[in-house]
Amino acid sequence: MARNMAGHFCSRCKTLVPPNRSRCPHCKEPTGQTTVRERGPVLDPSAPGLFPYAPRDGQMTIVNAIREALASGRHLVMESGTGTGKTVCALSGALEYALDKRKKVIYLTRTVSQSDQVMKELRNISEKRKVFGLPILGRGKSCLLMRSFGEGDAISPGAMSRLCEDMKKRSMRKEKGGCPHYSNLLACDDSMFLGFASRNNPTAEEFDAFCQSTGSCPYEARKLIMAEADVLVLPYIHMLSSDIRRSLFERLQLTADDFVVVVDEAHNLIDAARDEESFALWASELDGVEAEAKQYGRAWLAKGVDVNRLTSTLRDIIQDAANEQCDGALEARLGRRFLEGRMREEMQLSDEELDMLTTNLHDLGEMILEKRLKDGDNPMSATLKLAATLDDWFAASDARFMKTVSASGGGGLIASCLEPKTTLEFLRQCNGVVHMSGTLQPLQQYVDVLDLPRDTMQKVFPSPFPPENRLVLYADDVNPGMREMRADPSMKRRIEDRIVGLCNSTTKNTMVFFRSYEMLKSMRPVLEKSIPRNLFWEESRSRNFAEAVQRFKSGRNGVFFTVMGGKVAEGLDFPGEELNLAIIVGLPYPPPSLVSEELKARFDKKYGFGRGWDYTSLAPALRKTQQAIGRLIRMETDRGAAVILDSRASRYKQQLGAVASADPVREVRSFFAR
Repeated sequence: MARNMAGHFCSRCKTLVPPNRSRCPHCKEPTGQTTVRERGPVLDPSAPGLFPYAPRDGQMTIVNAIREALASGRHLVMESGTGTGKTVCALSGALEYALDKRKKVIYLTRTVSQSDQVMKELRNISEKRKVFGLPILGRGKSCLLMRSFGEGDAISPGAMSRLCEDMKKRSMRKEKGGCPHYSNLLACDDSMFLGFASRNNPTAEEFDAFCQSTGSCPYEARKLIMAEADVLVLPYIHMLSSDIRRSLFERLQLTADDFVVVVDEAHNLIDAARDEESFALWASELDGVEAEAKQYGRAWLAKGVDVNRLTSTLRDIIQDAANEQCDGALEARLGRRFLEGRMREEMQLSDEELDMLTTNLHDLGEMILEKRLKDGDNPMSATLKLAATLDDWFAASDARFMKTVSASGGGGLIASCLEPKTTLEFLRQCNGVVHMSGTLQPLQQYVDVLDLPRDTMQKVFPSPFPPENRLVLYADDVNPGMREMRADPSMKRRIEDRIVGLCNSTTKNTMVFFRSYEMLKSMRPVLEKSIPRNLFWEESRSRNFAEAVQRFKSGRNGVFFTVMGGKVAEGLDFPGEELNLAIIVGLPYPPPSLVSEELKARFDKKYGFGRGWDYTSLAPALRKTQQAIGRLIRMETDRGAAVILDSRASRYKQQLGAVASADPVREVRSFFAR
């Protein structure tokens, strides 16, 4: 089975195509392979409730906990170990409650591949009771027109929406410049799309391919039928963005009483919410504003201030702040109302004139965008984006944001969200939410940071797989911390010797997880010279990552060098013989930053001294370590060993399930010999 899951490469764009896909996920080129359902547990019509399989130990306990939480309108925060079947348990429990109450299930995923697993389980649940699920994608990922332009990632969501609405109106009026895919959609019967989706519970790719076969727009087809779905599988962004969520709920006519929510891979939610509400103004972005001024003519924004003077002033403010305040560092904290004060001073404007300047800048950007839409040009306006960024910056409060200047990338002003208000408000309005992950402990931290209700249920469900199938060791004679390596010049060589010894102790597929790309790069020369095996490397911004993963998975005697928290450490499965040994080089404590220091101080003040470090440094490090270890055991028959090369693991050996080893090479050999 492991080799059947290896996937293949698109002949056109060389993208890694996941197993059982009929089209490339990037360019949508047909692969010439028939879509085959991945084998899984055997369906069992006699299983309790909507659960489609003969339940393993503990699975009905999870289903019942989910059903209880949703029925009482409470939040359930749960860690569910590898092998517990989180997805099918969550869907079964949520649907048993929701269908009875005529509610929808909103299932949030971080990636499209995770939504594929949801649809697979819904197909099997439908064998017991007919349910209809629909995976939702944003316009940028499913618009056939943007895909043909090759510009979907470059156009802002707002500009893309306006272009789409303009072209749809032209199509409805049968005017020149309409969208051909929307015209084809209008010529089709809505029931055709609903029938296909409700019968097949298709993955996002399968639904897009069906729409493309009719020449119709997948994005608009989803909008036509989504109200009929029992389960909507959404990317995080659809809930984290207030604008997208408002538009979605208005279309569905949903209120807080009409749905329940499942958050998958919930350990990513907090950072995703902060990222969604953070924003920046980079000096390099001002070039586009000046280019538009040159193209569309000189425009006055306030007394004595035209577009070119504004951009020149902003560029000087950013670069002066980077040079003066960073003082050799990469970032520096800015004072309250720093930008507003400098703009007023440099351009000699009053508060009222500064407000008028941003209003006029916004109007100018709108005019440019309208003209571009009319002329059929790329629907983007750097001027409009600058106006929105300035508005957001002036409105960002110190209570929720930290404002800094960055010296990297030519200089920029960054507003980092510390408290994601939009996400918190949405979660508080929901009547029943399941937050689940394989690595969510400490659960109380998650509850605290999201400010969930006091009656939130917290549950930990361990993996049902045999514990003897997994060995986790830590070496107590090395410490890859930056401070320790600087203090002991021999530490780097001792760590390299440990890695070499472990890699050469077996011919089984091995993965080495470093705490950073810098450490990986610094040790690469010695490792390449000393390990006579098939070596693969994940490098920052590498274009050959997918090919390297494919070759590693399909071969044997390979060693893959990667980083914790990278593409491999979370989200990719290596069942069977695809991965047997994991070597973890250092607990991956996040690097210090002004934002993390501010969060640490706030958490200490709010939850008690010491909690700040636990929440901002320890918890993320242990989660990334557990995710790396979790790559080993993905099926009941898998066996794997992990070795943590960090003496600091002794402090957390209970959380990691690790034991000390003076000779990890000998113990690894003994484990695989059994």
